[in-house]
Amino acid sequence: MRAQETDDFASAAMMRLVAAGLARQGIAAGLRAPGGAHLPRPEKQAALAAIMAAHGRLAVMQIADALPTMPPEPVLLALTRARDVPDLLARWHRLETFSHGSHRVRARVQGPREIALKHEARGKGAAPSEPETVLVLSVLARLAELVQQAPVTLSDQGGRLWRKAGRWFDPGRLAHGSGVILHHSGRHRDEPTITAGPTEALATRLREHLTADPLRRWTVKDLADWAGLSARTLQRRLTEQGLSLSRLVAEARLQVAAGYLVEKPGPSLAQIGFLAGYSDQAHFTRAFAKGVGTSPRRYREEFGSASSLHS
Repeated sequence: MRAQETDDFASAAMMRLVAAGLARQGIAAGLRAPGGAHLPRPEKQAALAAIMAAHGRLAVMQIADALPTMPPEPVLLALTRARDVPDLLARWHRLETFSHGSHRVRARVQGPREIALKHEARGKGAAPSEPETVLVLSVLARLAELVQQAPVTLSDQGGRLWRKAGRWFDPGRLAHGSGVILHHSGRHRDEPTITAGPTEALATRLREHLTADPLRRWTVKDLADWAGLSARTLQRRLTEQGLSLSRLVAEARLQVAAGYLVEKPGPSLAQIGFLAGYSDQAHFTRAFAKGVGTSPRRYREEFGSASSLHS
């Protein structure tokens, strides 16, 4: 698969957020929001630089405030289903793996509720511009608030505030190579439990639960807690049907991937691999071929629409 075909679905979603965020602020920037299309990176950089020059750093930060009211966005939904802030960052890093972008966010845990974040070049590429860094780190802060349903505090390493108690603050020009500290609540998303019921019905409900969030790194304890069972009892009941957690997870990911592959039109293959919970594109291709007997691309050709062959 050519790199040009796989590297833009995440940035296209980001630019749709930028367009929504500017509209929310009443800023007419003349920015086109790609509906799955691509914007060359120089155009993105120029647009963000123009916004910051004309409206200030806070206008770029406040773009992230459009996250809760954006139209449905599969990538955003996959990120906000995270259990907590560390899970959100793990999902973000997996997104970076699939999107093959020029930059990445490096996260380092500094304490139980404190994470250092640095937006930097991937490999030997060009460093991100200041507007790009401001946007990405602001988006991560708002995503963290959506996940934990509580405010975060974001500040630079010198203590200058970016965000606190739901408000943005202009920290001034960023020092080259500097990062920020994200202070979060440590809160986990509460999940309702179910009554386990008969083993066959339990397996069906477990499959439904897994397909609702295939990006999560599921454990037996996670599912046992959700089902109101001990881990040992859950494993025994699954074994009675010849099932296991790994098999249920594999089946759930295949189901999610197949559903996207037959959409008319559907997401790119890279986006599907991410949304279905695979660790990278090669893992997606191997697992799908093993489980279905054909490659994702061939499956789309056989069962999807010709109009979706854009990946």
